Amino acid sequence: MAGSDLGNRTYTTAGRRPDVPLAGVLSAAAPTLLPFTRKDAGAPRTDTSLFGSGFTSLTRSIGSPRSGKLSTMGQWNGVELDDLVLTSARLVLRPWQEADAAAITALMADPAMLMFVPFPNPYTQDDAVRYITEVAMPGRSSGSAIDCALIERGSGEVVGAAGLRAPGTRTNAAEIGYWVGTASQGSGYASEAARSLATWAFERGGVTRTEIRCAVGNVASAKVALNAGFRFEGILRGDAVTPDGPADDAVFGRIATDRGDSIPRALPRLPTDGITDGVLKLRTLTRADTPALIEQLTNPEAVRWQFNDSVPSEPTITEQAARSELEWLVGPLGRLTMVEIASGDIVGTMVLRNVGPPQIANLGYGVLPGYRGRGYTSRALRLLTEWAFGPGDFARLELGTKPGNVASQRSASAGGFGFDGIRDSRLRNRDGTFSDEVRYALVNPRYKSTGTRRATSVSRSTG
Repeated sequence: MAGSDLGNRTYTTAGRRPDVPLAGVLSAAAPTLLPFTRKDAGAPRTDTSLFGSGFTSLTRSIGSPRSGKLSTMGQWNGVELDDLVLTSARLVLRPWQEADAAAITALMADPAMLMFVPFPNPYTQDDAVRYITEVAMPGRSSGSAIDCALIERGSGEVVGAAGLRAPGTRTNAAEIGYWVGTASQGSGYASEAARSLATWAFERGGVTRTEIRCAVGNVASAKVALNAGFRFEGILRGDAVTPDGPADDAVFGRIATDRGDSIPRALPRLPTDGITDGVLKLRTLTRADTPALIEQLTNPEAVRWQFNDSVPSEPTITEQAARSELEWLVGPLGRLTMVEIASGDIVGTMVLRNVGPPQIANLGYGVLPGYRGRGYTSRALRLLTEWAFGPGDFARLELGTKPGNVASQRSASAGGFGFDGIRDSRLRNRDGTFSDEVRYALVNPRYKSTGTRRATSVSRSTG
């Protein structure tokens, strides 16, 4: 293996393909805290482990598949772990030393580092010592884990942590976790470390799958996973342990045959401060907007014209709001909040769905009862269209309403959308019947078709 020196137990993670950089390209801040979230029953609420409760409990050595037994020599697939060091372009991933306790404590002094996992708060030097001596070192000596200090090669300083856990008795997946201190966030170090560990797991650890899990609200961790070549695979409801209680987990996976290229975001990036015309602002919907989303989706007028036959429950809507920022990264939709500039009030919500052909989006919208009749929907449509046809690079925007929803049709027309036909019996009613769908669309001038349209017909043979 090029770049490896297994005799000294040092491994340079050059990867299978030299043209794929180890450092993921991060255009936003790296994670505040990027925890592991696999748990044992009865796991304590606070954990001195640097990767979250329960993550230290996976004990099977890869060398003894599904045996449930630890390697007795501190080995993983024949590689001794006690002194194993991995190196990448800018980092050294080495074993933790007791002398690192002070650095860990200093990094954990920032309250933001404790946002997503139930660590002791405050995190003391005694906690750091216990992590090093009772978790990190035993993990290596048992052959079940590789906990690493992330050392910046240029300065020699500890900038974060990363770890790899062996698969459990009922899974083929090794789990990766990481965090980076506040001062080094935005550097791409977390992605670089995750790539290094995944490369080692596939090429030396004998595993076929690696995965990363993070609470759905931990968007920075999700960005790192995508940048490290991990695909979003789904949600595990209520799986994550956070300081605020159970939360949904986002799962990202990578298998040995994946190229490992960074995974692009599913939807274009909305400006951090939103988009505005001075009267109304559109911004990403967040968990804090849950009350407004509940009011929007459950008020009588919205229920009257909804496309489903049941009113969404408050817990379901709360889950939707919690996942909103993640969904802008992984799809298939992006939720937006309409904010009245003068008052700061939330006046409505929108949704952009990217589930059809490339660069085609379907829109949905609703205004809260107290703010209807002020032209906010058409204003929001014009605002979103300007962004979508500019930085968003969409080719076509579409929306649909039921025939009786005249207010929605007027808003579409006032927002610049043109009539695009009727689809028979397409939208479900609450009583189980179906309504036609009145369609509206707007085409980006840059992509407007210039070809000659031809009408076609299909004749059926009657035999």
